[in-house]
Amino acid sequence: MRKQIISVVLLTFMGLAAQAQTKVKLYGVASPNVKFVYVASLTDRENKGDSVPVTDGKWKFEKEFPSDVLTLGVISDDFSEMNLQNAMFAMADTVPTEIDLINHTVKGSKGTETFNTTMKGVLECMNKPITATYDSRDDAVKLMYSAVMDNLDSMVPVVFVPMLSQGLSSGALHKIFYTGAPYENHPLMAPVKEHMKSLDAKKNFALGDKFTDLTLNDVDGKSHSLSEWCGKGRYVLIDFWASWCAPCRAEMPTVVECYKKYHDKGLDIIGISFDVDKDAWKNAIDQMGLSWIHLSDLASWKSVAATTYGIKSIPSCILLDKNGYIIDFDMRGNVLDWRLKEIFGENK
Repeated sequence: MRKQIISVVLLTFMGLAAQAQTKVKLYGVASPNVKFVYVASLTDRENKGDSVPVTDGKWKFEKEFPSDVLTLGVISDDFSEMNLQNAMFAMADTVPTEIDLINHTVKGSKGTETFNTTMKGVLECMNKPITATYDSRDDAVKLMYSAVMDNLDSMVPVVFVPMLSQGLSSGALHKIFYTGAPYENHPLMAPVKEHMKSLDAKKNFALGDKFTDLTLNDVDGKSHSLSEWCGKGRYVLIDFWASWCAPCRAEMPTVVECYKKYHDKGLDIIGISFDVDKDAWKNAIDQMGLSWIHLSDLASWKSVAATTYGIKSIPSCILLDKNGYIIDFDMRGNVLDWRLKEIFGENK
C-alpha cells in the first residue's frame, strides 16, 4: 500500500512580524496507516514545517504562532503536492480545533467552522465549468460575502474582504468597519479602508443623508418628483443609467430580477437616464422589460441628476430607506441582490 501522508497546512496571508502570539491547538484522528501530520506555512513552500506523529490513530499539535497567522488547513495528500481540493480548514485562533481526518470534519470556533465550509465551497466552485449561462465565480464570491457578513465579530473578514473589496458597496464596507471591530486596524485591512474612503469621496452625498429631491419628466413627458416615492414608507433604489451604456445594460437583468423579488415586499425603483435620444431611451426600456418608473431630462452628463448627486460614471445607484435616507450606493451584480436580501430576506 502506498504510504499516505495527511498534512495540516498553515495558510498565512501576510508576512509581517508580530510581537503578540496566538497559542494554537489542533488535535484529531487519522486513518491507521497515517504516520505523521505536518504543519507548515502554505506561503513558504520550501519550509516543511513541523511533523507530528500519529499514535493509535490520534494526533495533537500545539504551538504559539505570531498573531498575524490567520488560518489553518488540512490536506489529505503528500505535503509537496499542496492539493487543497482535499483540504479542510480552520482559523488559527485560541479555541481548540478538532480535525477528524477520517470523517473529514472540523470542529472549533464559529469562525473556524465557517472558514472551513466556505473554503470547501469556494474550491468546489473553482472546479465547475464556466458556461454562457453560469459563472461559478459568482457563487464563490457569494460564499465569501456571506462568511464575512455572518462573522463580523471574528477575524474571518480579514481573510476574505481584501479579495472582495473592489466589488463591495460603500454601505457594505461601512457595515464591516464598525467601531470596535476586532480587525479594524489589521494591516491587511488598510487598503480596503482607503478604498472605502475613495468611494465616499466621489459623491455629493454620504451615507445617512436625506435624499435630494429632483423633478424630471417620464417617457410620456409628464413631470414627476422623487418625493412622490422617496420617504413614503418603502425602500427606493434610484438607478442611474443610459441606453447607450453597455455596462448599464449588462446590469439590468440583475436589477429586473431584484425588482421581481422585492417589489411586493416594499421596494420601488426609479430609473434616471442620462440619454439624449428619447426614442433610444424608450426602446431600451421596452426591450429590457424595465417595468418601473423612468425619468430623464435628456441632458446626458449635464443632467440635473448628475450634478446634484455627483454621478461621474454609470451604472450607479442609491438605495434609500423607508424614510428617504441613503443607506447604500453603487451596488453592482450580486451585491445588489445580497444587500436587498439583508433587508427583505427570502422568506419574509
